[in-house]
Amino acid sequence: MLNFKLNFIPHFIVSLKKTFTLLLLFLTFTTSAQEPTTAIEKLKNKIWFSGAQDCKADKSPAFESFQYNQDTFILRQNKCHHYEAPFIYLLFGENKALLIDTGATVEQEKFSLLVKVKKIMQQRALLLKLDSADIPLLVAHSHSHSDHIAGDNQFENVTNAEVIKTNDTNALTAAFSFADWPNKNATITLGKRTISVIPTPGHQAQAITFYDHQTSLLLTGDSIYPGRLYVRNWQDYKNSIQRIATFAETHIIAGMLGAHIEMSRTPNIDYPVESTYQPNEASLVLTVNDLNKLNHSLIEIGDKPTCINLANMIIYPK
Repeated sequence: MLNFKLNFIPHFIVSLKKTFTLLLLFLTFTTSAQEPTTAIEKLKNKIWFSGAQDCKADKSPAFESFQYNQDTFILRQNKCHHYEAPFIYLLFGENKALLIDTGATVEQEKFSLLVKVKKIMQQRALLLKLDSADIPLLVAHSHSHSDHIAGDNQFENVTNAEVIKTNDTNALTAAFSFADWPNKNATITLGKRTISVIPTPGHQAQAITFYDHQTSLLLTGDSIYPGRLYVRNWQDYKNSIQRIATFAETHIIAGMLGAHIEMSRTPNIDYPVESTYQPNEASLVLTVNDLNKLNHSLIEIGDKPTCINLANMIIYPK
């Protein structure tokens, strides 16, 4: 009987070790399966710096950045620096870079966007072992409101930088060679990277949406984002959202990225205007389902401008 017990112990220990190993493998697999693995999943789960209860004591940098891939960068202005906290997009091709919007602060000493862009260019050139970090830069805008164009002055006298004039539909259509504004799209070629430019007036007269064929991202500015969708021209806005929805029917849309976050993760709850502290913000990323929901709602509302809450967006006529 004693020998049986002694012989049983080693087998029991081996069995216990196997069970423990299998348990560890299961836990590892389960954990890794839950972690975001693609760039869009990581962006969906990204928790951005959303201000502070005491902005005077805040020491966070002027920008927060997210590298989507080696050629795509997303910046957000510090909410303590400006309550709008707009998002800024920087896209690289082989021959040219595109900067979409320049933020809400004029003073370069407070908001050195040019320095940040040059730093990203240098880091990217080093990583990719490029001969030079210098690349022509096109500075464009999702629209012409002040919280998206305030940093333009930093680029106006920079060699190899072209800043598209704001608040001027003729200048916009000429810069992008629109053949029939606002009915037909235009194209930007960055060198092995093509951007479709979709006219989307309604929030603002020169509003445009960018579709990046490399990442399948729609960059929608203030036309669509998780927040209050201020509509200044109702019919133009309805037409623009329909235009984006029609475009999405024939293109893969990985996600829609706007220029602000104003909604919380609690459905139908937005933050007060001019908030400098927004804990528990909604994700920046919206989907084609959100686009279709918005479009269908606008169709159902009809011709009378109406405020309606769509859980993660609010149609907000002005």
